[in-house]
Amino acid sequence: MANDVSKDTSPKSEDTTLEDIYLWRRKKLAFSVLLVSTATWVLINIYGFSSITIVSWAAMAIVSMVFLWGSLLRLLSKVEPDLSGLEVSDEFVAEMARSCRKLMEEMVGWMFTVGAESEWFVFAKTILGFWILSRIGNLLDFHTFLFIGLVIGLTVPKLWEKHGDRLQKLSRNLKDRSNEAYDNSREKILKMKNKLQHGIEDKVKKAE
Repeated sequence: MANDVSKDTSPKSEDTTLEDIYLWRRKKLAFSVLLVSTATWVLINIYGFSSITIVSWAAMAIVSMVFLWGSLLRLLSKVEPDLSGLEVSDEFVAEMARSCRKLMEEMVGWMFTVGAESEWFVFAKTILGFWILSRIGNLLDFHTFLFIGLVIGLTVPKLWEKHGDRLQKLSRNLKDRSNEAYDNSREKILKMKNKLQHGIEDKVKKAE
């Protein structure tokens, strides 16, 4: 029945849309996101406009276009514009709140897991990543940081989709070599420690 047909506004459809953008399956939408982001970054960092000014201009443009669209629709067809598709259901809001809560819980759990991780490679890689991020933060402003993050988000997933197997193989090789180097260093340190202990014990025995 016609009344049973409704638009799918579930988080799954939102996730699918984001995935299509990041993987460039919907090229026009992905290019539009990249174009708008680039224009915003240029206006803020090159021409010196503030974020509030750009948001205000965008809001004025959207309101003006919607007003013209509604006026033309009433003038030509004598009917009110249908705004039912702009409504946000309570189920969608509740599901988004649960998703945000789950994401926060996973982030907190991940931080404690990394902190208590027995494998040193994961801990060292995490600390190095945060240190690099802090150094980048000292060199870039917040808008540039977000813009670079968006560009990376629009390029890295696509590259990973094409060359993910090679990158995973390279990562495993690097991890194995790092673990091997760590084990060798630890073994050498333990041997040196044992030699020192034996030497001290021998000196004590001779002194007695």
